[in-house]
Amino acid sequence: MNRRFFLLLLLFFLHPSFSFSREIQQSDSLTSLQKDSLMFVDAQWETKLIHFGGIRLRQCAFSDSSLFNSNQYVSVLTVRNNFRFDIVADTTLVLTRDFVQYAEALAGINGSFFAWNAPWKSVNYLRIDGRDLAPNRLNDQGLRSYHQSGCIVVSEKGKLSLHKVPDSLMVQREPHSWEQSLKGEDVLSSGPVLRIQGQDEPVLPNNFNKARHPRTAVGIRKDGRVIMVVVDGRADQAAGMTMEELQHIMRWLKSWDAINLDGGGSSTMCVRKNPRQSVQTVNHPSDNRLFDHKGDRKVANALIVK
Repeated sequence: MNRRFFLLLLLFFLHPSFSFSREIQQSDSLTSLQKDSLMFVDAQWETKLIHFGGIRLRQCAFSDSSLFNSNQYVSVLTVRNNFRFDIVADTTLVLTRDFVQYAEALAGINGSFFAWNAPWKSVNYLRIDGRDLAPNRLNDQGLRSYHQSGCIVVSEKGKLSLHKVPDSLMVQREPHSWEQSLKGEDVLSSGPVLRIQGQDEPVLPNNFNKARHPRTAVGIRKDGRVIMVVVDGRADQAAGMTMEELQHIMRWLKSWDAINLDGGGSSTMCVRKNPRQSVQTVNHPSDNRLFDHKGDRKVANALIVK
């Protein structure tokens, strides 16, 4: 009896109609992602030239649940590699726009994760001007967390690069010697890493990654151009994105390497056309629960462009 049952079950799974149904399901899934990709790339982006040297701001509101079956608002700043990047920080929390103002920069986005009781308020490894200012704050197992799986590095000449912590070190009780070995004037750990050398990195299925939140990310194209991205969220007009959805748009933006930064109420993008003008917040930070430009949160550090 059991043998006959298993033979019938095997024949069912081998039947062409069963195989065809699985192909249809896979095809539907791919088609949905392809539709999102076309929607994202072909959308009516509002474009502003921030600097003639090559800083361009593009923004788009995806309404009627048109992207990932949700409303979204995405800001993308594309920067040519002839500009200088810097990581800036303070011993107290500072608004991203004030970091841009004080540094006499043209643009900036919020940096990595923070806590009130951490050195320089940073729970991630931080080096500024060659000085180690903060170590990684390890998790309860004495290991790096997912938000410490990579690093942003700025060279002495202000060039940006992204690096992934080797997988073997993510399971070792070693706080930051790898980060200290990186050559650069400024170094800031963050994560998760989204793309490295043109390939998507696995996204862990934890609550932080699976839930939709405002997000901030930075990517580098193969030609050296830097892509700074802020996704709004926690509003009817903008749901925010999962980490996998953020990874998708970084790929569609042609990032060769990409990494996630702090998100939520921290997610902020600021620009101005020259250092004599006032700094403008161009996304919709969510800390005041209003879909305006005034809900920005004070943060520990920022990535700026000069």
